[in-house]
Amino acid sequence: MFARRSRDRKMRFILCLCLGIAIALGFPSIFVPSPIVVAQENPAIEQNARLLLQQGIELYETEQFSRAIELWKQSESGFAAQNDPLGKALANSNLSFAYQHLGRWEEAEEAIQKSFQFLTQSQDTDRSVAEIRAKAWNARGRLQWSKGQVQEALQSWENATRDYLQGGDNSGVISSKLNQAKALQVLGFSVKAEEILRDVYQTLQSSPDSPLKALGLRRLGHALRQVGHLQESQKILQQSLQATDNSTDRAATLLELGNVEWGLGDRAIAIGKETTAKTHAKNALQFYQQAAAIPKSQERLQAQLNQLSLLIATGQGDKTESLVAQIQTSLDNLPPSRAEINARLNFARSLTCLQGVDSASLSCVKKEWRDRGVRLTSLNAQQHKPALQLASAVEKAQQLQDPFAEAYALGQLGGLYELNRQDTEAKKLTEQALLRVETLQAPDIRYRWEWQLGRLLKAQGDKRGAIAAYTRSLNALKSVRHDLLLAAADVQFSFRDNVEPIYREYVDLLLDPFPVSPQKGTANRSEIEISQDNLKRAIQGIDALQLAELQNFLGCSLASIAKIPEDAIDPTAAIIYPIVLRDRIAIVFNIPGREKPLDYRATPIAQQKVEQTLQRLRHNLTEPGNTPEALADAQTAYNWLIAPLEEVLAENPQIKTLVFVPDGDLRNIPMGALYDGERYLIEKERAIAVSPRLKLFAPQITDSLKVFLGGIGIAQTIDNTSFSPIVQLREELAQISSTLETSLPLIDEQFTQTNIQQNLEPGRFSAIHWKTHGVFSSDPQETYLVAYRDRIKARDLNHLIQTSSRSGANPLELLVLSACETAQGDNRAVLGLAGIAVRTGARSTLSTLWKADDTANTQLMARFYQELSKPGTTKASALRQAQLSLLRELGYPAPYYWATYTLVGNWL
Repeated sequence: MFARRSRDRKMRFILCLCLGIAIALGFPSIFVPSPIVVAQENPAIEQNARLLLQQGIELYETEQFSRAIELWKQSESGFAAQNDPLGKALANSNLSFAYQHLGRWEEAEEAIQKSFQFLTQSQDTDRSVAEIRAKAWNARGRLQWSKGQVQEALQSWENATRDYLQGGDNSGVISSKLNQAKALQVLGFSVKAEEILRDVYQTLQSSPDSPLKALGLRRLGHALRQVGHLQESQKILQQSLQATDNSTDRAATLLELGNVEWGLGDRAIAIGKETTAKTHAKNALQFYQQAAAIPKSQERLQAQLNQLSLLIATGQGDKTESLVAQIQTSLDNLPPSRAEINARLNFARSLTCLQGVDSASLSCVKKEWRDRGVRLTSLNAQQHKPALQLASAVEKAQQLQDPFAEAYALGQLGGLYELNRQDTEAKKLTEQALLRVETLQAPDIRYRWEWQLGRLLKAQGDKRGAIAAYTRSLNALKSVRHDLLLAAADVQFSFRDNVEPIYREYVDLLLDPFPVSPQKGTANRSEIEISQDNLKRAIQGIDALQLAELQNFLGCSLASIAKIPEDAIDPTAAIIYPIVLRDRIAIVFNIPGREKPLDYRATPIAQQKVEQTLQRLRHNLTEPGNTPEALADAQTAYNWLIAPLEEVLAENPQIKTLVFVPDGDLRNIPMGALYDGERYLIEKERAIAVSPRLKLFAPQITDSLKVFLGGIGIAQTIDNTSFSPIVQLREELAQISSTLETSLPLIDEQFTQTNIQQNLEPGRFSAIHWKTHGVFSSDPQETYLVAYRDRIKARDLNHLIQTSSRSGANPLELLVLSACETAQGDNRAVLGLAGIAVRTGARSTLSTLWKADDTANTQLMARFYQELSKPGTTKASALRQAQLSLLRELGYPAPYYWATYTLVGNWL
């Protein structure tokens, strides 16, 4: 009897471990087919609960979820007949995972509750009980994560870790800790997430090389990629390769290395590093080719599909003909499964692109590559029609009774009809796709197809229906926002292609007064009143876009930040939202105190011309010798943005501050430098401030400041990058000390992360002024400040500055980063500055868009603090007076010297 129970426990332990390896990290974003032969059903197998459980695992791993559910139900019955509560608990936790895949959430919840119920009935106390309980916690955590209950999921995964430890399962411990890190990152606890990842790494490092170690390292590499640490991920994955000679393990790791290189390439192209981006793309292709070359590898097809997608994304469609044929052969040899369906959907998208089609919804070539002249090279793919792949995917999804897969396939088929201008058929298929997920919790599917439906309704002239569909799409996006926060290669930078357009098209619809496309002879858009409700919804849409961008940049949620009540808005500030749309610049503005506070103007102009003009203006502003060229474009931009508002501003003399919530390339332009032909905007008696998403920064008057001072004046070389000396460092800090209460400054060798952390005691300072080199970028890994022989990266800076506002202390009132700049070639670099402003909790951040002249910078900062020390002076007003002193009094008339400064956040 004892021997039998030992064998039973050992079998449960093995089965639990096998399925734990497959699903501990949640549902994969890249589906990998695994063709296996499933034994035919017969009475002997049906009566053997353990074999049914194992066979269900094999079906699950090939993503045949409905069939796995059938076998696990039979397995549960077998365990019940044997009066084995642990077996029933294991079968039900497995069932919960499969139900989750199919969107059957109530059944998934019921199964996991039954699993815990059976666990409490067991009298066993050995390690296998802890193993099964850990797996049940893991299933519950994944269910909670799917519902957006991130805090609850974290608690479940912490419980899973505890039970895996009790059961002595190191692999399970690693998996559950990686899940914890993912949840902590989304909740904003990035430091704690990184501590867990380091702990996992140290555990793996102490283990001997083996396939299990290679698997753990690969999982860690994947987790690091998800939280945006691509370089670290790359190093860990290389170690995974070295840890095993197993060809299957090597293929999976090579595939993941290709994904990391692709992510690095996307980052590089987004911040203007074209040569580096090409190198990463080349490396990614090589890794995919190596993975595909390993015979009988489960990753072979996925590596080929990723290779094909990357060739298309980088405009190398002419190199794909033989690859297309290889993929088709591989697909024809796959058994029906969700993996096969997803592979066909992936393949169909690539085939559509290769036929020369590109659109915002399809996004064949990423925008940044397109901006650099990369275009698709069409392939004559008549023998590989995407419609055939999609029709096959629909049929097989129906055979598998998989509503998720069927919804994806129907929606993508509808998208193909949309591209071919067959709108009636496209609408029917899209509505069928939405119908399939009507009873499912599937916001990641719904947002795509509601967006598609909105486009189709707009094309048919149904504006009201289109707005409703876009609204549903954006509501669904809110539900999957925590998934979009993870900076996977196919998430963070594809945000710009696959998420941002939804917001922009929605706002475009709200601000279009015409029910359908305007015909000849109709009034100009700017002459027709738009309802206050639509204007308010448009502002909310742009606010939501900017919030989503910041969350995507930071990799964490900002939902906990309180919204500002309407009566807290400064009654002397006009809030201006200039929005760059496809065929116009839309300007929504709020002037407090009026019967209808929201108003609208529009300047008809093509988006491409706007972007070209603003990029040229930005370049010329950074060159003091290019002032005449800068003024020409500054006047053009003034006519677009400010001239339409002059009359209404003149009618409201109570307005003392213009607060811009800029959009797109406008974020890289100093609004004060806009020019009417005679005067700059900064000269027109109103202060200027910038606020990325107004409701993140509560405007309120600042009390007297106590400033923490520091900086680096000496020349340094860090990581092969040279930083020039800052001659005026001591003079600038001394002048601030003569005006306000300050700390003893940390200068040069003293300006280290350790010293900064020790000096930033909670509540001791209300402001920080650091004069040091730094760069702001749309890539958080390329956003940093220079310390002594070190770079303080964005996430470390967040941690350091948050030190000063812990333990209930007040948030930092002002953060001044003198001598910094935004990255050249990165049209979203100000996102890095805004990200620092939000994440550190600083109410206001003052910095520079390009590197300031050292002497002029010192004079401006001295005047800024002198003005700020005067009672009742706002930060925006103090900055304006300091800029005017450079422009009018101190001999710096070129905007290069005075226009670089930008105040982000609270302007009061």
